[in-house]
Amino acid sequence: MIKMKLINTKNLILIISIIFLLTFFSLLIAGILSDKTPKINMGVNSILGEVRVSAPIGSTFELENLLGEKINLSDYKGKPLLIDFWSSWCGPCIKEAKILSEAEKEWKFRGIEFIGIAVWDNQNQINQFIENYDIQYDIVIDKNGYTAVDFGVIAVPEKFFVRSDGSFAFKVNGPNNKKSLDAYLSRLLDEDKK
Repeated sequence: MIKMKLINTKNLILIISIIFLLTFFSLLIAGILSDKTPKINMGVNSILGEVRVSAPIGSTFELENLLGEKINLSDYKGKPLLIDFWSSWCGPCIKEAKILSEAEKEWKFRGIEFIGIAVWDNQNQINQFIENYDIQYDIVIDKNGYTAVDFGVIAVPEKFFVRSDGSFAFKVNGPNNKKSLDAYLSRLLDEDKK
């Protein structure tokens, strides 16, 4: 009799556990599939191309380059500037790296400076990335992502185009091809002349 009660108790606990798990997973799946559930982009921009500038007016940074020297946004005042937020582990950044490297070599003779801000990255991976893509422009490290947050960066790559007076002209989310990047840089020069 005692053995029978013990078996019935075990069966009851097992049945209740199975019902609980089935209910839990059913609700979880229903929530995921629901249109009312907010979708999280997991660090990927849902809007690519030109977007509203997310950095507050007067945003600046002071970060170290790979030699440990402090670099400030104000160091570039007087020249139009492209600020590229990127990471060595980012697929779109890898896809765009050679395009940016070649563009900088072409556009520096037209007066545009480039700076890359490596976000959530480490120095060894950054050095390898620079070597792989022959990057000649300044790279600074935003190891903890504080500058990216201050600038309103949601995901990498994101680019800020800055006029020579230090004001933001426009912002572009996602990677560019040569044609689109050249168009944005040409526009920056045109806006900077106004």
